[in-house]
Amino acid sequence: MPYVLSGIIHSELPGLWGEGAPYTHSSIYEISNPAHPPVNYSAHTLKPHSIPHIDAPRHVMPDGATVEEFFSGDKLRSFYGPVVVLKLSGSRWEAVSGMQGTKVWRVTRQEIEQGLERLGVKGIPEKLLITAEDTPLNEQGLHDPNYVLVLAQETARWLVSSSGFNAYGTSWKSSDFEPGSRERPVHKILLAQALLFECLKLDHVPEGRYFFSGFPLTLAGASESPLTAVLYTKDELKALA
Repeated sequence: MPYVLSGIIHSELPGLWGEGAPYTHSSIYEISNPAHPPVNYSAHTLKPHSIPHIDAPRHVMPDGATVEEFFSGDKLRSFYGPVVVLKLSGSRWEAVSGMQGTKVWRVTRQEIEQGLERLGVKGIPEKLLITAEDTPLNEQGLHDPNYVLVLAQETARWLVSSSGFNAYGTSWKSSDFEPGSRERPVHKILLAQALLFECLKLDHVPEGRYFFSGFPLTLAGASESPLTAVLYTKDELKALA
């Protein structure tokens, strides 16, 4: 079976950025109401940054490309293709000064290279998704937001040194952790070349190589968009041939 990289999106999910519930819905038509058409139909409100989503360059760059601009030409490739999933080991969580209960792991180039070597991957892959083996989960079974997993800036620069690199994904809620700062350096480094996929559910996915499909809603002018990404194994793809 394919690996679905999203939990169920429901109204009890907490907002991760102080924005309130990331998903709400209200009825437009009810099938039980004779004054309505014979259908159930609801309005759905989503706040993407607390659920699986993509970040487009416009998220941190005033004149950056928006979501719909990636649905044409070579940029479309950012949404699908071969991907490597790395599950980091070693538990390098470090306490954050002044933020009780928060720990951070800034992933090094060496850690990624060791993971790629472990999987027999030569060079920088086209797409990379990362999480940690021992990532604590919250009550919803998702990556605990107090355990920050982000790339070191030099690691991000190394990834985009490959012209073929076009997508980075993480189980954490963001690709940066710069408390007290308005700067988002890792976002800017990666988004100059690659799309970002954040809040992915990866705890149930074995480390390895897969085929990735992660198409968001085609929202005009949007800096981010929700999605349900899916991983397929080589055997699943062969079965379709």
